[in-house]
Amino acid sequence: MRKKLLKYTIVVVVIALLAYKSVYIEKLSDVKAARSGSFDAAGFAWKLWKEQLPVRIREAVELPALLASLRANAEETFSRHGHSIGITNTASFLVRASGVVTTIGEDEVVILTGSGDSSLSVTIATEYVYGNTIRDASGLVDIRDFTNTMDLNTISEELNRIVRTTVLPSFKAKAQKGSRVEWTGALELNREHLNLEKIEIIPVELKMIP
Repeated sequence: MRKKLLKYTIVVVVIALLAYKSVYIEKLSDVKAARSGSFDAAGFAWKLWKEQLPVRIREAVELPALLASLRANAEETFSRHGHSIGITNTASFLVRASGVVTTIGEDEVVILTGSGDSSLSVTIATEYVYGNTIRDASGLVDIRDFTNTMDLNTISEELNRIVRTTVLPSFKAKAQKGSRVEWTGALELNREHLNLEKIEIIPVELKMIP
């Protein structure tokens, strides 16, 4: 009886030792650091910006045409021109237009596009460039290619940083009231609460017209 008990005890101890050696615990911070380090968001965003986004910029829909289409058939226009990640009522559009600077503020520039009854004041963000509007409007990022939302959000942050550091500084240094500007940017709209009277753009490209 004692021999059997000793035998069972030894077996239990051996199993416990094997289980102990096969299991280890990592700090949550270390796991997060390892995961975040596995994806080069800055490199991904820059490659997208230099190699893929220029094509999308050339294909951007004219803002007046988009607004007319939205007023005629919003649902079809959202499906045709809007981009979003996941299930949401909002969609982002890559649009372009030209116009004259009418107001220069600390955080934004107002550009008047069109003329007469078709004129429209568009607000271009020049300070607070944030959110996912550029990423989504590009239509170049597929949620199915990523395993976590952290990487998706980091792509947005990097694209916004590129705008803040490469697009806006030279524009802000040259823009004056009366300057003519060609611009392309991202516009976010909510199909359930569609407001076409107040247009706010996150810029992607700003060109001064001589």
